[in-house]
Amino acid sequence: MGLDTTPLTVASTRPQLRDFTARVLGHRSRWNVWVGLLVLYAVTTAAVAALVLLALILLTLGAPAPNGPLRDHALLLSVGTAACLVATMFIWVAHVRKGIREELFRLHRFATANGFDFTPEVKEPDLPGLPFRRGTLRRSSARLRRFGPRPLEVANYTAWIPKGRAGESLTLSYFALTLDRPMPQVVLHARANDGRLLGSSVPARPANDTGMPLGGPFGEAFGLFCPSEAEGWARSLFTPEMVARFVGPAKTVFDVEVVADRLFVYSHLRSLSCCDPQTWQWMNETAAALYARLEALNDTTAAPTFDSAVADSVAAEAPLGLAPPYARLHRALPVTALVPLVVMVGVWAVGLAA
Repeated sequence: MGLDTTPLTVASTRPQLRDFTARVLGHRSRWNVWVGLLVLYAVTTAAVAALVLLALILLTLGAPAPNGPLRDHALLLSVGTAACLVATMFIWVAHVRKGIREELFRLHRFATANGFDFTPEVKEPDLPGLPFRRGTLRRSSARLRRFGPRPLEVANYTAWIPKGRAGESLTLSYFALTLDRPMPQVVLHARANDGRLLGSSVPARPANDTGMPLGGPFGEAFGLFCPSEAEGWARSLFTPEMVARFVGPAKTVFDVEVVADRLFVYSHLRSLSCCDPQTWQWMNETAAALYARLEALNDTTAAPTFDSAVADSVAAEAPLGLAPPYARLHRALPVTALVPLVVMVGVWAVGLAA
């Protein structure tokens, strides 16, 4: 089933974005929010002004007469500089947040057009995969779910992993299939992810499962972990043609996990719940191929035979429909952010000329 990706590339209008922010994200403009922002602006400006004043005092200590304007107008220069810098920071943060809302709006519109259920954020998601079993502050964001005979779930995921006195942030994206019955736990681990957080974008290996060579043209790129009794089934699922779908350009590779009645494809380097049409087409085609392969498998655990000629040709081909790593929507520098900087130049010109 094809996807209508047009909603991902059409920009929103201001009324549409405002309605989406209030209706779906639940963010409404209230007077107390503005009061809070003004208080935050004042406190931040005072803190930055104190730092700038301290720097000017240290700069002018024992300075000769030509630096007199710096000493005489140090307070004016510090307050004016701080006010302008903080204003620029506030404008930039608002610009970035608007860009994030724009991406969420396009994903929501894409979900509506293609029969997905859209949820901006899910706290403590109930997911059985290995990356979701540890850490705190667990969040799935921009989650899209399609129900029906071939369910599909796509989301970005973050968690905080305590480590020593501090910790590290775990960030990944995934898409997941729902199987018709529980399956043995199998992990297809991309070796290119070694050395990342906790050793992989899959931060643990199945307990008591044995690692074994995958075989075929991708034996050096992937490791297969599964119980010995599930080896035949796993090799039947991860044929060279199927594994080729998990190898992308610029060393973009994916980990795959089968656990309970779910099949997860994990991405550590690129966002999957994004506004890139090619990424969605790749996920849709890969999910369809996985479902077709799973439906074709029977209960046998006999390992398939590999045709080396076919395997070599598959390895030499380009990835099946996978786009280069996606960059977020291009957002031009807001012109309004330059206004405080121009004002700051004027403050310094007046202060030094006085």
